[in-house]
Amino acid sequence: MNIGIDVDGVLADVADYQLKIGTPYFKKKYGYDIVDPNAFDVTDIFGCTEEERRKFGWKTIWKYIIGYPARENASQVIRELRNTGHKTFIITGRVCVTQRNLMGFLSRFILRNWLKRRGIPYDGIFFCDEHHSARDKTEGCKKHRIDVMIEDKPENITALSKVTKVICFDCAYNKACDGKNIVRAASWLEIIKLCSM
Repeated sequence: MNIGIDVDGVLADVADYQLKIGTPYFKKKYGYDIVDPNAFDVTDIFGCTEEERRKFGWKTIWKYIIGYPARENASQVIRELRNTGHKTFIITGRVCVTQRNLMGFLSRFILRNWLKRRGIPYDGIFFCDEHHSARDKTEGCKKHRIDVMIEDKPENITALSKVTKVICFDCAYNKACDGKNIVRAASWLEIIKLCSM
């Protein structure tokens, strides 16, 4: 099979980052407490403005994109999938990766380095515009003939399920995702079982 793999939320626990790093940041800077710990986006988690979200991102993003760990068992499972003949493709809408400037170059370089340092092999990588990730990921799945996509973002799961099977990486913010071509996995060990069926 050709397996598509998202990065933020699937390979790295973006919700954990948003809560651990965001909670003290928003409390100290704006006096905000958590409004909805189960939301997908920082604006909904802390009830902040888009501008405050942007400032948080630029202030803390490097800690996340350079130093955050991969989810438990992700690299081992991906290596095992590849060893049994499957191909893996990173399909990500990470911030700035589609920009054709220095920031875009750095974002792509840092992501490739992050994958390498965590021992996550892949056969190809497809960068998506973060603001149009559902559209771009659908195109990426078509381009790489993806048989199953591992995704966490609700709007992406819905769009992708129309063109391929989707393993919904179980997160608090995607509990409502259900339907045709969607199965749920709570860990990378569950993902290997689903990909072996």
